[in-house]
This record gives sequence, structure tokens and C-alpha cells, in this order.
Amino acid sequence: MRAEEIWALLPAALRSQDEAAGGVLRALVEVMAEQAVLLAADVDQLADDWFVETCAEWVVPYLGELVGAGRLHPLAGGTGFSDRARVADTIRFRRRKGTTAALEELTRANTGWSTAAVEFFERLVVTQHVNHVRTAPATAAIRDAGALELVGGPFEPVCRTVDVRAMDAGQGRPNIPNIGMYVWPLPSYRLDRATAAPVADPPDGRWWIDPVGVDRQLTGPTVTEPDIDHRADEANVPGPLRRRPLRDELAALASAAPPAPQELRWFREDDPSLVVWIQPAPGDELRPVPLEQLRICDLAGWERPTGSLVRVDPVRGRVTVAPGRPVHRLAVSWWYAFGADVGAGPYPRRGDLGAADGPVDWQLAVSVTEPPRPGEVVASLSEAVTAWHDWQADHPGTAGRIVLTDSHRYPEDLLVRVGQGSRLSLLAARWPQPPDRPRRQADLDPVGVRPCLLGGLSVTGTGAGERPGELVLDGLLVSGAVNVAAPAAGETGLGRVELRHCTVGPAATGLTVAAGNDRTRVAVHRCVTGALAAGDGPVTVVDTLVHGGIAAPDAEADLTGVTVLGATDVRVLTATDCLFDQPVSVARRQQGHVRFSYLRPGSVTPRRYRCQPDLAQQAHPGDPDVATRVGPAFASTRYGDATYGRLAGTAAAELHTGAESGAEMGAFRRALTPQRLNNLALALAEYLPLGRVAAALPVLPTGGTTP
Repeated sequence: MRAEEIWALLPAALRSQDEAAGGVLRALVEVMAEQAVLLAADVDQLADDWFVETCAEWVVPYLGELVGAGRLHPLAGGTGFSDRARVADTIRFRRRKGTTAALEELTRANTGWSTAAVEFFERLVVTQHVNHVRTAPATAAIRDAGALELVGGPFEPVCRTVDVRAMDAGQGRPNIPNIGMYVWPLPSYRLDRATAAPVADPPDGRWWIDPVGVDRQLTGPTVTEPDIDHRADEANVPGPLRRRPLRDELAALASAAPPAPQELRWFREDDPSLVVWIQPAPGDELRPVPLEQLRICDLAGWERPTGSLVRVDPVRGRVTVAPGRPVHRLAVSWWYAFGADVGAGPYPRRGDLGAADGPVDWQLAVSVTEPPRPGEVVASLSEAVTAWHDWQADHPGTAGRIVLTDSHRYPEDLLVRVGQGSRLSLLAARWPQPPDRPRRQADLDPVGVRPCLLGGLSVTGTGAGERPGELVLDGLLVSGAVNVAAPAAGETGLGRVELRHCTVGPAATGLTVAAGNDRTRVAVHRCVTGALAAGDGPVTVVDTLVHGGIAAPDAEADLTGVTVLGATDVRVLTATDCLFDQPVSVARRQQGHVRFSYLRPGSVTPRRYRCQPDLAQQAHPGDPDVATRVGPAFASTRYGDATYGRLAGTAAAELHTGAESGAEMGAFRRALTPQRLNNLALALAEYLPLGRVAAALPVLPTGGTTP
């Protein structure tokens, strides 16, 4: 009951006397009402806690004990995974115990990954009895190119001879007792109407789907399975797209008897695998290309069509249109895979919005799809930066925010000035328009967009005083470098530069702090960036892939969950769960420490605790090759690959499970891959048929460098 309702129940004379006495009784009523609200919420929650669908998260393990679900390794917050589904479906799983479809659902519930279960005895070459003829062919049809593309994966249609080696040791698979649980550990992200990159300037009909202008293989959306008895197929997992099935479905749609909408797998109306959008002229509307004009091709030679046709290569991430066709903007709605929620991406980031920044005094949106409105929306980043400079001149010491609301490419080199006591944030987020009121600054929704700044960004801290300015970048893909320029004579420079969920100059120069910014503090959180070069101020890096090394010989560096592909040179180092691919040099070894990290032999660091290859050498003192065996091997070091920066499957187990939490060392520790696999192994023991052996088989896209 609210305070106003309780207060209205009291006699009017008593209320009048209390007003004359200073409102002491009213204050008591407000305290009672506040506790009554808490008590009512607790009572409501107690009723909800009887059901696993509505109970609080901490109640889920207790309900699991009631049904005998058991406890598994807890997964830390931020993984986007809850144990609720596993507990809720325990009875349903047990009713179907031993079936392959139930094993698929069980794997999804325990790992959060898409899964396809394969009983390998069905793929063994056997001498068949005429009364029990199997439909699977014993030999491969070498003329069926579509089937041959699937060989070696979970959906291959060919049979194999028996392999008696142990599958759980990573060897034999085709054997009678073996069941392979193929899992897709890389999440898939969707970009809606993301502007493509032209190959030439001016555009000549050739486009890269990736806004930076690199080849990137597209992945498909995960089609929800209709029920637990359904077996997963290629469209139910977020695997890389192949040309042939997309081409075949387009051909079927163009035939005299097209498939029904519910039968479509790749070009469904609610969630197609890809959509190409074209805006012929600046004043025209961005419209999708009709499916009858779409062609799936191999564009290795950038072959261009004629007329109104549009060619798409989902394997290389390329699009071509007719050379003479007018195209002002070409955008694509597509999916891509990456190791985790690290770097610029359309994943939700609301937990970080405003947590450290506080309120803002000025806000302006940048959009290429929404018409400009004075004081609210502009069409380019340069206009927004100019407006910020004008505002700052009239309102010194205030906080401003520039919001980029779409996944567009901005071919601009930005020069930003931040004065004393001011703070500027560049944020990627949606800013929806409520139907019943004007938009507010707090209506931002940081999800679903990934704007790309093609040039670099240079920021200068102006003025002299005790509160230097600050710059925050959140959710941006910057193909160039972020440079903190040297201040003018007599000025103190920038106070803080923070990168959150950004991709900055991958495999090149990421962030550079010029001399003279003695008070600049660098903070990098969950980013993919090129080399970091800092000054005297402290450097804090968390859950980040640094491709190019860290050069801060006069700075104190605090690194947590960082993968560094390059040399590291700092004055003082504090590191936890880090993976240093190249030697580390620390000037002051009496300060700081290094914990649960990998250090290249020859590194000069402060005291170490449970680091590799130190532990491996202590465990095998007589093995001269142990340091080489424990050395890191990466699945890819090329920006654009789905496995960019992740450890390869052939890397040493000491690195895959060497973090403090038991996860992978480096930037992808929050993916908690070992914990999910352990949970799956524990859960499968109850549901496997007698005598059967199951093992998780991660499916990772190939490409890039080979370790």
C-alpha cells in the first residue's frame, strides 16, 4: 500500500495536527509504507518461487535438488546462460532418456550452445541384410557436390569404416558405441541494414559486406526446432553459410511449385539468412532486393551481373551489382560469428551504459536513415562534433554524448576537443521514438547497431586546471587509430580516455597517447584493438584482445583477461588471466605481480603465481620440450575470421583451463568453454544408453592462419 493511501485513511483532524507539528506522523507513515511495499513484493516473490519458470535465480538450484537434477559447475554472470532451462526440463528429458533428440536438448540446456547429435553406428559401412536395408549409402556420390561439401562435419551423408580408437580422447569417431555431440561454441550476431564497403571509389558495382572491407564468411540464423523430438539439421545451428543450399532454395522459390512459407529454411520472412538493401539516390528509400533478383554465386573474380540482378557470395562476404546501376548506399542484413561479446558488436551493452559516466547535459544523435532535426538528429559525425564544440564553448565543464543510431560507415577523420571538466561520450545505440511522448536521453537502447568510423579519431584536451577532460567510446568500430594529441603549451591535456566494447585499428595502431598528456588515464574494457602506446598515466585493460603489443614504459599497467599478440613493455605490471604471445619487459619487478597467465620464456616480470610454462616445467623437470608444448597456438590471427584471437583446439590444455576460474586464458575467458563442456560431461552420464560413449565435438569455422 502506498503512503498516500495509508495517509488518506487517517482522520482529517489528525492529519491537520501533524501538518502543524512539522509532519512527524507523515514521515512515520512513509517509512511504514516503504516497508509494506517490500513485504508485499516478498510475498509475491514467495508465490513465484514455487515454480521454476518464475522463481528467483538463486532458487533454481534448490528446485533442481527436488527433482534430482543435481548441481553442476556454476557459470559466472555475463555469460547469458541460466541453469533454469535444465531444471525445468529435467522430467521431460527423463521421459525421453536414451533418445538422440533428448540428448540434443540436454546439451543445449547444459551449455547454451546449438547442438546436433550423431549416432556414429548409423554411418558405418556394413554388410546389409535384405530384411533390414539402411537408407544411408555406403559409398560417396562423387557427382553430388552438395553432399561432398558436408563431408567431415556433423551432417555428412556418407558412410565410413570403423575406427576403434577412443572418441573421448579425440581420436576415433565412427564406431558402434559412439555418439558425437557436435556443438557450436561461437555465438552468432545479427547486423541489420549495415552499410557495405565499396571496393573502388567511386563505386563500380563491387562491395564487401564487412564495412571495413575484408572477406568474412556469413553465418546463418538458428531456426527454432518445433519440438523435442526434432533432430537438428543444418538450418538449426549457427554454422557458416554454404552457397549451394541458398541457391537451391532461391531456385525452388522461382519454380512453378514454390515451397510453402513454413518450409523455407534460409529465406524465411521473419528471419532470413541475408537481405540486400539498395538506395539508388540520396533522397530515395532504402529498399530490399526482391528474392527473384538475387543470385548466389562464387565471386572469387568479382563477376558482375547485368540489369537488376544482384549477386551475393556468402562464403567470401561479397556483393556485386551491374556496373551502370545507380547505388548511393548498399546495405546488408547478415549474421556473423565471433568468439564472445568482445569488441564492437550488436550485442546488448546496457549494463555499462551510464554506470561510470553519470548523467549528461547535452545529447545529439547521428543517423543516415532518420531525417535531421535541429538539436536532436544530424546526418554526419562531423556535424555532431562541431555542435559539441559550440555547446562546450558556451557551457564549459559539462558532459555531452553523441549517439550513433545505425550501422553505417562514416568516412570521416574526427578532430575532437574536450575542455577542462568536460566529458564527451561517443555511443553506439538505438534511440527509439516513443509513440506518446518526446524522446528522452535515458531512452537509449545500446543493442543491435555497430557503426563504423572509417578514418581515425584524434582528441585534444584543452585548458589548464585540476579537472582535465574525458573521452569515452562505446560500441564503435574504428578502422583507424585513436590518438590523444599533444596539448598546447600551458595546457594539461586529456584526463581520461576509455574504450568500451570497441574495435579500434585491429592488427594496426589502436590507441596512442602523445607526449605531454601526463595525466591521461587509459581504460580499455572488452575491446579488440591494435597496439597500445600510453604515456605516464595508469593503463587498465580488461577482457581485451590487443593485436600489436603494449608500449607503456613509464606507466603502471593493470591487465585482467587480456590476450596480447605482441611485445609488452611497462614500468609496473599487475596481470591476471592474461596470455602474452611475445616477451614481457617490466622495469620495476619489486611491485606488482602476474597470476594465472602465460608468459613467453625470457620475459622479465615481477613475482609470478601459477603461471605457464612455469607450472608445466615444475611438473616435468626433465622434459626440455615442455615450454614449446605449452606455447600458445591460435586458431586465427587475421581480423575478419570467426576464431580471431582464440586459442586453437590443438593448444595445450594448460592454456585452455589456466585462468583463475578454470577457463581459457586471455580475452575469451568469460566464454567459460571448459566449464560448459564439463557440465555436459556430467549431465550426459545419466541419459546415455547402456554401453554408449558420448563426447562433445566443437565445430569451429576454419580460415586465417594455421597454428
